[in-house]
This record gives sequence, C-alpha cells and structure tokens, in this order.
Amino acid sequence: MEFITKKPPIVGNSQRTYKRSINLHFALLIVAIAAVILKAYTKVPETVTYTALDQSFKVFLMLAVGAFTSVVIELFYSLSEGSTKKFDSYKGFVDPINTGLIIALLLPTITPIYVLILAVIVGVYAGKLVFGGYGYYIFNPALVGVLFANLSFGSQLTVTNTPLMLLKRALGGETISFTNMTDLFVGNYDALAIGTTSVILLCVIFIYLLITRVIDIRTSGTFLLTVLIMSFGVGFINFYVEGNMSGVFDYVVINMITGFTLFAAVFLVSESVSSPTSRETKMIYAVVIATLMMLVRVLGSQPEGVVFAILFGNMITPFINRTVKRSDNKTLLKTSLILLFTVLFISISLGFILQSELIDIFASIGGALL
Repeated sequence: MEFITKKPPIVGNSQRTYKRSINLHFALLIVAIAAVILKAYTKVPETVTYTALDQSFKVFLMLAVGAFTSVVIELFYSLSEGSTKKFDSYKGFVDPINTGLIIALLLPTITPIYVLILAVIVGVYAGKLVFGGYGYYIFNPALVGVLFANLSFGSQLTVTNTPLMLLKRALGGETISFTNMTDLFVGNYDALAIGTTSVILLCVIFIYLLITRVIDIRTSGTFLLTVLIMSFGVGFINFYVEGNMSGVFDYVVINMITGFTLFAAVFLVSESVSSPTSRETKMIYAVVIATLMMLVRVLGSQPEGVVFAILFGNMITPFINRTVKRSDNKTLLKTSLILLFTVLFISISLGFILQSELIDIFASIGGALL
C-alpha cells in the first residue's frame, strides 16, 4: 500500500466531515450539561463562602462565554475575508462552538472569565485562523488556548489537592489514602478541569464516538492502553507490598480516571486534522503522547502533562506520516511489538528511577556482563 501525501486542508468528504463534527458537537454538549449539573452537587470546602450552586452557575457561564467568544472571533474573521456565507446555517457554527467548549471544559472552575476569553482568542485565532481555518492548522487550536492560559495565568488556575497532585506526593514518599474511590468515579471532587470528572459519562461517549467513527480505536485505544501499562509498571514497583496490590490498584485507577486521561482519549487524541493518517502512525502517535504525559506526571513538576504531550505529538505528525512508507500486516505486527517493548522498558525504568535504584541496576548488569 502506498501513502499519498496531501497538502492542507486535511478534510475528506464534506458530508462525512460534517457528520463527524455534529456527532462530536452532540457529545461535547452532553459533557457540558453534565459538568453544570455535577458541579451543583460537588462538595465544596467548609472554608469558602460560595456554594455548590454558585460553582454550577460559574461552569455554565464559562461554557457559554467560551462558545460565544469562539463564534464571534470566527464571525469577525469571516467578515474580514469578505464572506459570512458559512454562517448562513447552523452547520457553520458547529466547529467554532466545539473549540470554545473544549477550551472551557479544560479549565478549572476558579478560572477568571477574562482568562477564558483570552485563551479562546489565542486558541481560535493564533492556533486556527492564522493557518487558514479548519483543516489547515498544525496544532489542536483548543490546546493552544489552554496552554496559553496555563503558562500566562498559572497562579490563578492552581487547584490544590487534586487526585493527581496527591498521587505525586505519594510517589515522593508521603502516606496518602484514597479511601473514597466512589467520589472519583462519580466526579465529586475539585478537579484540574470542569469537563474531566464525569468518568462514567466519558466512557459512554467514548463508545458512542467509536461507533460513529468520530474517533479511532487505534489512536485513542492505544493511548489508554499505554497509560494503563505505564501506570501499572510504575505503581507495581513503587506501591506493591507483599500480598497487597491495593496501592498498585489505586495508582492505576487514579491515573486512568482522573486528570485529563479519559477526556483526552475521547476528544483530543483522535482529533482528525492534527493527528496522523495511517494505522501504524496513529499507534506511534498515541504511544508518544501517553509516554510524555506519564513522564510529566511522574518526574515533572506539573501534575498533568497531556496538553504538552498532544501538542508535541501534533508537531511530529508530519514527520511520522513521511517516515512510514508502506503498511501491511507484517509491518503492523512489528510496529506493535516494538511499541509494546518500548512502553514496558520505559515503565520499568520510571519505576526504578523513583526508587533511585536505576544506576545500581545498570551497574549490576554491567558487572554480570564483565
């Protein structure tokens, strides 16, 4: 099989593209509604003056402002280009609304509204429109906006004692107990982003988008499998106690169901414009993203690394597409085995790095070889 390299826009059949967008749109609206409802029942600290209903209204406001700002920017851009024809029907509003919703869903409840507006402006204009709009951009526009917000206003977006932060402290040697796993599954906790806590809903939407072919199992599935393997490897080396796997289980579950992991698998990793095209390149892309994310979570100063990881994956996508010249079952099997070995090796290495035993292991290996 030969691959044909195409210049942007990376858009297929218009009907198929719109069908994908509308299915994604529907899924995002469901998650947005769930986020508003969930925040109305989320526990708030006793030391604060606001209520759960205040949080719920703030989430609604963020979602509305994010979507509205994105539409306005694209509308003004179309006016500057001399044509607003694409906004003659609701079809033209779908992609701008999707981008605005994703940016809002990837920010915490404490985000100031002006920060959200700036994030949408940067994401939509600098990440999308300057490249020519949908199908032309290099990086996922929503993640460009989120990265800008986190880098420029990090102190105003800091959420303390999230599950991933507690997990990082546990890796540092503190004794942390995750006794109420039910709250994590339901989403009853303060999170790094308002749209990432509805685990059950995200799993249902994941299946729906797979069935409707909006996302690709070779990308999203490989991403989740890689996170699972690496979480188990690091967790086993650091938290296994003879006859007791509870610490390992907690580490794996928290990495899988909290943070941006599931949201990324559903809405970000398989984004069609900025991700690779063939089955092998999709798998390589997913492994690179998952590995970088786990490296940041385990070794970095930040609790979450998926935004940086996906943008890096977007950057190397053209290189990956050019590198894979042919595809057959033998190539697929070879690629899969190499990726599996790489993930296992990195997982074990990460685990022993945290135990400060990696140098001793290499010294032992060297001594054995001599």
